[in-house]
Amino acid sequence: MVIENTGGRSLRVRGINLIVSKGEISFELPSIAYLSTPDAKEAIMFTPFRLEPCQEWAHIVQFANPFGRDDEKEYRLLESEIRSDINSQRQLPENKGKLCETNIEAVAKLKTIFNRHFKWAPGEYNFELRLITDQEKENIARKYRFSLFESESQELFKYSEMYKTGAGVYWVSTEQPGIFVPVHEA
Repeated sequence: MVIENTGGRSLRVRGINLIVSKGEISFELPSIAYLSTPDAKEAIMFTPFRLEPCQEWAHIVQFANPFGRDDEKEYRLLESEIRSDINSQRQLPENKGKLCETNIEAVAKLKTIFNRHFKWAPGEYNFELRLITDQEKENIARKYRFSLFESESQELFKYSEMYKTGAGVYWVSTEQPGIFVPVHEA
């Protein structure tokens, strides 16, 4: 994403949000992190920033819908249980260097949370990108659209299959880098 302050005075960007809709269903995804450089391995938490006149901000931005307190509590307990179980298995000499699997009950509970929050069914989506500033009249919104096909939805859904090894729970697997979906102006 590239944001440029083309105005004549300083501007504070408080947030960047996506309002995604598919038919009658809509949900908001706030910016939560960004990559400081295109080749960065770790994301930095998104915080408000200031743009001076003619200054540009260009970063890869991550958007997500954070869990509510109850889901966060349940998830963190399961994450801890899975990490502890897998780490204890990896201490055994016969498991050195192997991918270990956690118990199926913990994975089933985690998949229940995943299923409850999964929103990426196949179909046509619209989204509005909203730039929120400290000066309401300077806020900007742009509309876009994209299609999510069955194969892409299935690939995203299959990410939960790796939970049994802790991937996507407490470590990131390079085997599932994500999908690329072309976005068009609406």
